[in-house]
Amino acid sequence: MITTAARRVWVWHRTPESLWSRRITLAATIVFLLVVSRWRPWDLFDRGGFSTDFYDAQAHAFLRGRLDVPAHIPGPEGFLIDGKTYLYYGPTLAVLRLPFALFGHWADGRLSAVSMVAAFFIACTTTFHLARRVASLLAGGSPRRYAVLVAAVACSPALSLAGWNSVYDETELWAFALFLLTATAALRMWAAPGCHTVLVAVALATATVLTRSSVGIGALAAVGFTGVLLWRRHRRVAVAAGAGAVGGLLLNVAVNLAKFGTLLDLPADRQLLSLQNPARAAWFAGNDGSFFSLRFLPTTVVHYLRPDTVRFERLLPFVRFGPLATEHGSYPLEGNTPASSLPTSATLLFLLAILGVWVIVRRRSWPLAAVLAGALAGAAPTFLIGFVANRYLTDMLPALVVPAAAAVATVALPAGAAGRGVRWLVTVLVVWGTWVNVALAVWTQNLKQPGFTEMRYRVDDAIFGGPPPSVIDLLPASSAPRDGIVAIDGECAGLYIAEQTRWVPLELAEGERRLRGTIESTGTPVIVSAPEGDVHITFADGAATASYTPVDGEPAIGVAVSLGDLPALVDITSDPISGGLRVQVAGRQSLFAFAAPSLAQATITDNLRPTIAADGNTPLCDFLQSRRGGGSSLGARGSA
Repeated sequence: MITTAARRVWVWHRTPESLWSRRITLAATIVFLLVVSRWRPWDLFDRGGFSTDFYDAQAHAFLRGRLDVPAHIPGPEGFLIDGKTYLYYGPTLAVLRLPFALFGHWADGRLSAVSMVAAFFIACTTTFHLARRVASLLAGGSPRRYAVLVAAVACSPALSLAGWNSVYDETELWAFALFLLTATAALRMWAAPGCHTVLVAVALATATVLTRSSVGIGALAAVGFTGVLLWRRHRRVAVAAGAGAVGGLLLNVAVNLAKFGTLLDLPADRQLLSLQNPARAAWFAGNDGSFFSLRFLPTTVVHYLRPDTVRFERLLPFVRFGPLATEHGSYPLEGNTPASSLPTSATLLFLLAILGVWVIVRRRSWPLAAVLAGALAGAAPTFLIGFVANRYLTDMLPALVVPAAAAVATVALPAGAAGRGVRWLVTVLVVWGTWVNVALAVWTQNLKQPGFTEMRYRVDDAIFGGPPPSVIDLLPASSAPRDGIVAIDGECAGLYIAEQTRWVPLELAEGERRLRGTIESTGTPVIVSAPEGDVHITFADGAATASYTPVDGEPAIGVAVSLGDLPALVDITSDPISGGLRVQVAGRQSLFAFAAPSLAQATITDNLRPTIAADGNTPLCDFLQSRRGGGSSLGARGSA
């Protein structure tokens, strides 16, 4: 069955007019695959990090006849309702994982990346078919024009989602792809009203709303509005489209009621993040317990539509996020993370959409207006969320793709030099969109990776030489500047990078803020005794459990991790800058505590044999210091 479905998708992908679109789709999908797999495509099916197993857990719950999932899977992202933990994601992608869940947990966390690649491929392929459908409606279009629209989508913010293998970006991509499928089906229903076309349109819109409700409500609206237009031509189809749209909405409401007891909104006060964070709980209390408010519109509209949300720098990949959104609303945002904008990272699509709106109005194309209205309805809630994030741009893309399809179908190129200039402009904008979105994806993916920072500064040294840019001395009690600034603490006691107003460690000095060693025996506990408290690693039944007992305070007990064969590696980091103590045993984290005992003054039991890195304590920090001219100073050096 899966093979047959895949063959049908491939046949749908390969049409006589699709050569250029197919080439662009395949090239863009390869780029997406390389980025999401961190340039190692053979690792595509490796188990991902936090959230990549959310849909797998939901699929296993469905097999047990339940909606709730084990609490440890979503962690702080879960919603605690009557003692049970629920995910707030729709069931569509969990249902697609059921065939894998039938055979156990082997696929848990391994399908998210390949699912994202598939969604991106389907979005690009569907764009071609949407362009053809719109061209048929408006009596225009050509294969190369369709390819322009496919390229505009391929180099849009959808490409930047490759930077984070997560349930969040996977959901965004599938909602985008499913909306495009719904739009294509709705226009087909308009052109050939009948039982089959209306069922396909309603089914796709329902799948969209059960993937991401905000975008899906727009998809249902697009089908419903198209049905209204069919009232005079084909009343049965019109009634079926309207009833199907209402039915899809009611199904989404039923799922929400079964989980949370609400119609459409989420009980924000029951999310573990809110239960564990008084400041977040207070924020929701001040916003009527909702994620949404009209008060956020001045902030979100300005940021998502401003043209200056990226910055150039001399470090690879030469483009980074610009400043965070400036708040203009009467109530503060709950989250303000780096984000680009539609004019900046969807430039070609944005310009085509402006032309397309003019075409739709001038031609009085009511079917396109109906689908566009649905796309706008799906994008509207994103502007009302008290959270700014780059991935939310994907919610707005359908509202650009639909009118852009009208533009490529009807707007003719001028003759002569002007036409050649437009072709060059399109090429430049495709290159720009690809560069920007791949750069932002790589930035999102690798900002906290020491190897990425080292590569950037090695290349910079080879090309420019001299003092490294964006490197400063870390001053006591200083807040982190803009993302990407690198700071050196003392004589390389620690090397840090700024991320969202906090310092994240890249390197910590061995014997001072990091202790690595091998466990030689498990007969007695490993004890690392510091003036501020003791770290204990105890052993039982082939597992190790770390704990921290401060001199004054309650002990923190970690989780048991499989020890494996001896000798086993222990990695302890204690960082006063980030304020965290982490203990890993055999490559698995057993303990995290908000503490920073001094490892430089610690004593260690004999059954832990310390090891020293072969390349020295802090090779990256030493390299940056050598470029800066030696030891640290009291003031900041380097350029931020």
